[in-house]
Formats: sequence, C-alpha cells, structure tokens
Amino acid sequence: MNQLPHSQRSRIATAPGHGLMRGLKIEFFGLPGSGKTTVAREVHAALARRHPDLIFAPEFFRDEAGKTTRAAAKLRLILSNLGHDGGSRNAVRQTMAIQQPHLRDKLRAVSTVATIMAFYARLDRHGTSAVLDQGLLQALWSVQLRALNGDTQALMGDGLSHAVTNSRVYVSVATPATICADRLAARHSKHSRLQARDATDAEGTWEKAEFLRRSLLNTLKAVGHARGIAPRIITVDGTARPDETAHQIVTQLLADGTRRVPRRRMEERGLHA
Repeated sequence: MNQLPHSQRSRIATAPGHGLMRGLKIEFFGLPGSGKTTVAREVHAALARRHPDLIFAPEFFRDEAGKTTRAAAKLRLILSNLGHDGGSRNAVRQTMAIQQPHLRDKLRAVSTVATIMAFYARLDRHGTSAVLDQGLLQALWSVQLRALNGDTQALMGDGLSHAVTNSRVYVSVATPATICADRLAARHSKHSRLQARDATDAEGTWEKAEFLRRSLLNTLKAVGHARGIAPRIITVDGTARPDETAHQIVTQLLADGTRRVPRRRMEERGLHA
C-alpha cells in the first residue's frame, strides 16, 4: 500500500499555525471498492504525527473488541453512548420501518446506523477527533440500496438532520462503478453488502448504487442549506494514487479548516443542492 513520503508527512504535520479543530470527524463516502479505506488510512497516518489522539475508526473497533467479538463491542458502544438523543432515536426507528429483503438485512441496517450514531456521540462527549473510512453517509446509502419499499426520504432527512456541523468533513471518493466492480472481483474476501448478497452482477445494481451516492450528497447539501450551514465536502478521484489523494485531503484540511458559512455565501462556493 502506498503511503505519503516521510518528508511530506513531516512537512504537513509541522506546518506552523495549522491543525485540526478539536472533535473533528473526517468521514469517507463512496461506492464499495472506491478506495475509501486505503485513502482514509493514509490520511490518518499523515495527521496522527501531529495529532496522536486522532482515532482511526477500524482500529478503534478492533481495540474495543479485545477478546470479545466486534458485535459485542458495538453493542456496548450503542448502550453506552446512544443516549436519549431524539434525532438518533428517530433515525433508528425509520431504519426499522424500511423493508429489507431478509430479517438479517434489517438487523444489520439498524445495527449499523445505531453504531455510527453512538460512535459520533462518544467522540462528541470526549471531544475526540477521528477518521472514519465508513460513516453515516455510507450507512444510509447501504440502507437505501437494499430497501424494498423505496420510501427512504424520511430516513434521509432524520439521519442527516444533525449531520451538517462545523465538526464534520465529508470526503467523497468518486470512482467509476466499472473500476469498483473490478476491484471487488479481485478481492478474496467479501465484506461489502454487494458482495455478501452476490448482487454485484445484478442488472442495474451499480447504476442504482451510483445514483443513491449522488442523491445522498445532494440531500446533505440541501439539509445544510436549510440550516444555514455549508457542509464541508472534499471530492477526490478514487483512481488517483492513494498517497497523492491523501496529500490533497490533508492539505485542504489543514489549510482551510472547518467553519460556519452564512447561507448567502453557499451558492458562491458551489455548495447548493
């Protein structure tokens, strides 16, 4: 796996006057096989030199599991952190109401949405920053992809109602579906929902997946517009070299930071839905 050159990481990490805001969440979003985890790992490695407390989500869940299963670790996280937040409860209820092909699909969907929200709640409670190779957008995309009743707009509204804040950055990894399909086919393990259900070859699956990906980003922007906050979205090319892509992301994060943008300036920055 390519990584940022040591000299490049050092220069980024020690740039005077720059750093991540406390409690920042950097969430990656893209099709399965787009390169999310690879680039997210590179970004975390580059930033962790200056921010040693920065969490990389996959490592967090692995460490939390310890001698128990990942399922048990996620359940502990949900019970300890989901709390009584109304938005979180509504999103979980909406997820339960969406018809899925099988009961195991519904259980997985509910568990995934609840886990992500509980993880964000924990980060907020401790003021901790994190890099997530898959976050809320990815969880909602997965729910939509397998939905049978097609009526998922209420879930999207509830799930994203508190998703546009100054403390979140969304990295959209744009990779053509054909390339994603080839990458998944080359893997020995099957860990995406498309692979697990043998849906990669189904007619129209990738077209639907890409349509839902774009729709979620537009919904995120619309929700932000309604709240007067421009969501911080960094779009990168998933076919580029991972180290170059990570450098682009890190440079933008440290140079621009995250800040509240008045509604009237959103169209000037091209962030309207």
